Amino acid sequence: MQGKLAILVPSCDKYADLWRPFFTLFWKFWPDCPYPVYLISNQSVTDDNRVQTIPVGQDVSWSDNLAKALGRINYDYVFLFLDDLFLVGNVDTGQVVRVLDWAIHSQVKYIRLSSYQKPDRPWNDIAGIVSPGTIYRTSTVVSVWEKQMLLALLRPGESAWDFEIKGTVRSDEFDGFYSTWMNCLPVINGVIKGKWLSFAVKKIESLGAKVDLSRRPLMTKTEEAMFLWKRCRSRILNLLPARQRRSVRTFFISNR
Repeated sequence: MQGKLAILVPSCDKYADLWRPFFTLFWKFWPDCPYPVYLISNQSVTDDNRVQTIPVGQDVSWSDNLAKALGRINYDYVFLFLDDLFLVGNVDTGQVVRVLDWAIHSQVKYIRLSSYQKPDRPWNDIAGIVSPGTIYRTSTVVSVWEKQMLLALLRPGESAWDFEIKGTVRSDEFDGFYSTWMNCLPVINGVIKGKWLSFAVKKIESLGAKVDLSRRPLMTKTEEAMFLWKRCRSRILNLLPARQRRSVRTFFISNR
């Protein structure tokens, strides 16, 4: 599938302080990555010569920046790898290639390589179906997209969070959405709402990457406790039948 897929890291200049620790761990744990890697920025350029930067100009929104960058790369599929997700373990390249070769050969519209939200219907030993009406159908976490499908679902002005909520509803009219049965990439979320998680910083630095705390603050203990509570709530939500999760999550959002 050479030339069919590229890894795309959606970022912007105000998150440039994440680039060095992100790519330090990316190449440490995935040194034999077989796909070209692109980084979206506004004006800045990464000093990592293994990465091609796509400067898109003024920072309009996550979705606007992404749409502009997609128009400048010539691949049928893109592997979105968010800049605040840090690899913390070795990637099994053979496993990833097997999944992505199947996805491209089968012309899927979307496949999530994380089992945090498991598929609701079986398909094969690689992946299951993520049906219309289910939660996080357009999750951006380690997700691979047919480029034209992604462009069709993007809307101007939306953040990544907006896209995961509203794009999920828009995706209901399309088939071809899948998720793997297992986690294919070991990652940790490092930054929430612009602030570092303290336990993530400790993990990242223990693995040999340097975090610049002069550029971005740590969450307060209260903010971190709230984040952990929301993560716990999400795990409880996952115990519900797949078709009920979206309505329950919508209730929590509308009443927060």
